[in-house]
Amino acid sequence: MVKVGENNVKLPNGTTIESGMRFRNEFHLNPMVTADYFVPCGGRPESVNLENVDKMFDENGKLRFPHIVEGANLFITEPARHVLEDAGCVLFKDASTNKGGVTSSSLEVLAALSFNDEEFAKYMAADEDGRFPDFYKTYVENYLKS
Repeated sequence: MVKVGENNVKLPNGTTIESGMRFRNEFHLNPMVTADYFVPCGGRPESVNLENVDKMFDENGKLRFPHIVEGANLFITEPARHVLEDAGCVLFKDASTNKGGVTSSSLEVLAALSFNDEEFAKYMAADEDGRFPDFYKTYVENYLKS
């Protein structure tokens, strides 16, 4: 494990990681990482762009991630997306895959803004035993139906 705040960490294969922060932020660009599916959830906008999209390919020009499902907003720039798709990557764009998270978090924010602290605790928060109030259950049920 390489922690974000660590520097000059030696991996078992002998590789030295100069910056834990940079290692985390650019892990998807590391040539030792490959997968059938890559699902970036979180991260910084434009993490894959025209300047670094070439690092999404191995030394033989093969995609390191043949399927990408963006769970993070704007992780891949539009021009980089075209490069990946032209190479055969099956890419599900964030605008399609992240709708549920955006919608549900918006409803959480709406509820938080609609109640004062005492009301929120009474109507929306679980008790010590993990049980939710009836209002909360109805709120969630109505959301799931829509």
